[in-house]
Amino acid sequence: MITTTTPALVPRTLLALALFAPLLAGAQAYRCQDAASGRTLYTDQPCKGGATVVPRPTDEQLRLDAERTQQARERAVQQREDAVLRQQQQLDAARTAEAQRPRPVPPAESDACRRAREEASFRAASVTATEEQVRTARANAALACGQPAPAEVIVVPPPPPRWRPPRPWDDPLPRPHRPPPPPQYAPGTEPLPMR
Repeated sequence: MITTTTPALVPRTLLALALFAPLLAGAQAYRCQDAASGRTLYTDQPCKGGATVVPRPTDEQLRLDAERTQQARERAVQQREDAVLRQQQQLDAARTAEAQRPRPVPPAESDACRRAREEASFRAASVTATEEQVRTARANAALACGQPAPAEVIVVPPPPPRWRPPRPWDDPLPRPHRPPPPPQYAPGTEPLPMR
């Protein structure tokens, strides 16, 4: 099984090892003989008749370990600062690229829409243009401006009224108009009078 470590874990791991290295280097073990059972025990506390298994490091070794630990800490801090700086630069570059990108022009504000509207206005104002040419120019303007084309509307003038002579059975006198009866309300639902 292949495992990969993420770049963020590597500095953390190195930092943790660097921090705990002095603790491990300063540890000392003793081998003791248990008087009651006769078994050999290993402990970090000195005991009577015990022998040192891991020799105590010298002052020079402790100083070198402390220097290495400090250098590892400084490297880890520098790597983190570099990573933050790189991320900030990438973010700034992305913002700059976004700001420099030209904004798309809406169809209603495009040159094609403006020209199509001018053409439709010209056709509508023209005395010689047919209704078909005016309708076509308006439909082209709507499509160029990103709108749906208008539905085909054909205006049919109403037929002229036919005159007919009065017939004797038609009522020449108008009937008197009767007002409608007042509304009936259920008890308790009558409207309040307006003042």
